[in-house]
Order: sequence, then C-alpha cells, then structure tokens
Amino acid sequence: MPLEDKAMRLQVLREIARFNVDTTRMDVKVINQVIYLGGEMSRMRTPGAPKDTKKVLEQIIDDLAKIPHITDIVSDVKTR
Repeated sequence: MPLEDKAMRLQVLREIARFNVDTTRMDVKVINQVIYLGGEMSRMRTPGAPKDTKKVLEQIIDDLAKIPHITDIVSDVKTR
C-alpha cells in the first residue's frame, strides 16, 4: 500500500470516529485514492446516539468525499 493511501486511510478513520456509531465491524481500505467501505455499522446504545444509521452513513460518505485527492468512494456497508 502506498504511503499516500496509508495516510488517507488514517484520515478516513479519524473522520468516521467523529460520529457516534459502532464501526467495530466496518472495514476501511484506501487503494489508489479510492475509499472502500465494507462490513456493518450499527447504532451505539448510549444516550444521544443517532437512531438512523443510514442517514449517518450518508453523512459520513458526504464528509469523506470532501477529503482532498479522494477520487471515489465505494460503500458496501450494511446498517443496523
């Protein structure tokens, strides 16, 4: 994996961590400036956690699209 992709992956992980959702079963890869998201995302069982994980996933993808040099985002994340 090129260093640029590794750095972008860390940036993607930091961005996703801003949201109050469970991403322990989510897989994140960056290959040639394309973000690949897979696995599962579910809501946290904490007060104030968002209930609509589909909307949260849409917001995450919108935010990730703003990262410089990202050319595409491929999402195969299931929400619960």
